[in-house]
Amino acid sequence: MTAAAMVAEFDAVAGWTADAVEQLGERHAIPAACRGSASPAALAWLAEACELAPGTRLLDVGAGAGGPAAWAAKRFGVRPILLEPMPAACRAASRMFGLPVILADGARIPLRDGTIDAAWCLGVLDTVRDKAALLREIHRVLAPGASLGLLVVVARDARVPAGPEGNLFPTQHDLVRLLAGTGFDLIEQIERPGDVPLSWTRRAEQVAAVVAARHRADRAYALAAHQSESFTRLFGSGQISMQLIHAVKRRGPARQASVPALRGGTMSTFEFEFKAEIEVELSLAEASRPEEVAGLPVAEWPFDPADAEREEIGLRNLMGAAEELGGHHPAGPATGPATGEATGEAERR
Repeated sequence: MTAAAMVAEFDAVAGWTADAVEQLGERHAIPAACRGSASPAALAWLAEACELAPGTRLLDVGAGAGGPAAWAAKRFGVRPILLEPMPAACRAASRMFGLPVILADGARIPLRDGTIDAAWCLGVLDTVRDKAALLREIHRVLAPGASLGLLVVVARDARVPAGPEGNLFPTQHDLVRLLAGTGFDLIEQIERPGDVPLSWTRRAEQVAAVVAARHRADRAYALAAHQSESFTRLFGSGQISMQLIHAVKRRGPARQASVPALRGGTMSTFEFEFKAEIEVELSLAEASRPEEVAGLPVAEWPFDPADAEREEIGLRNLMGAAEELGGHHPAGPATGPATGEATGEAERR
């Protein structure tokens, strides 16, 4: 089960951030949604290391409120697909950036084998107990030779005390073994650059100030603040450091593929059937006419129209993600998170 502090830090705060951005303006969205770990210099290093380019299908595993993926789309023209297990974070990413968002656990990614050109996993590995399972699943969906960008908090040695609630820091030795054992070659590694432009910091702080003014009395705000303070102490003592990693999927899969991969930009039988199933479900959702049900007295509702509306939004976004993988751009911006096959309470950062 996900720790309460993790839910506060990555779910509640994400929703509050989207509310604050709505008040302050969209220029605040990317800096605020990259809070904590992702900075322009760090993102630029990862983007160049992974050789992102226009049209690259970039999967952001544990995407949070979507800031890094939105930055990559704006600066490099990538086609991002966001994967995030926290519902409020999914809604925040969709509201602020209109990108395809799948509500799913990174340990069970509802995408086909070998269909992703590059992946990011930023600040997530530290929050996952079974780190190898997460890396194996990312390996599965990446194309052979594709790049993986990681931002990882690394412990100086195995004697580092337990970190903030829900965090388990690997040592450098652990990290190297994990990557090698899950089918990745470590190409480059640097400590995260510390410089952040004043304009970026100012916009992020303005959003944080609005969130604090509105929610300082909430228990979730106190939990998230405690997490941040714990990290600050550990970084200050030198017991942990934030590392940027560029790894590449080793030629030849780490495990046998289970579903056919996309080749030559054509639609596979798997993708055709998958989209057909979504279309059927979408037709059923539209036929239920939730707007008409909402006009009836509550006692006469055959179902909750809000649930039906959420289901329809999720199906439309899942269709958008499927079209992105098939090389087709969705008809319009996403309006809510898609729901993947797995929606368990994943741990992530």
